[in-house]
Amino acid sequence: MKKNRFVWPYVAFFLLAVLSSGVIISCKEKNEDIVKRKTITEVIMENERFSILKDLMLYAKMSDGLRTGEVTFFAPDNAAFGRANIFSSSVLTAMPEDSVRKLINNHIVGKERLDYKSLKEGKKKAIGGKELSITKTDSIFSVNRADIILSDISAANGVIHIIDSLAIR
Repeated sequence: MKKNRFVWPYVAFFLLAVLSSGVIISCKEKNEDIVKRKTITEVIMENERFSILKDLMLYAKMSDGLRTGEVTFFAPDNAAFGRANIFSSSVLTAMPEDSVRKLINNHIVGKERLDYKSLKEGKKKAIGGKELSITKTDSIFSVNRADIILSDISAANGVIHIIDSLAIR
């Protein structure tokens, strides 16, 4: 009986091709496997640094409003509220919901994702109606004299810049 040594390389190649295609097909990502970026609302709701802002957003029923649309949020953290002698959200939740909503909206520029490197000196209109004056001293941008102390917190629907005081008082 004559052995055919030339068949084995083809068989080995065929088996390798079948196994490789199985691995490639099984490694495709499914939509549910992809990690989705957090929205601005989710970033604020999950970060203790924004506990006062979170309470105010919940009080003003704004938590859904910042889940969609491209915005830039100049967000005051707890220390920024502290500089205005607001150490608890209860000080502001004594105000009408509309007033709190307007206060927050006056820290948001709508329909624009203004990364730190794309900021320019000038005026921007907040969605609450107030005009925001963006200035630059040395390498630090300010919004209505509130310095941006942490920039470019990226979210699925925009960007957050943390400011050191309230931009609108």
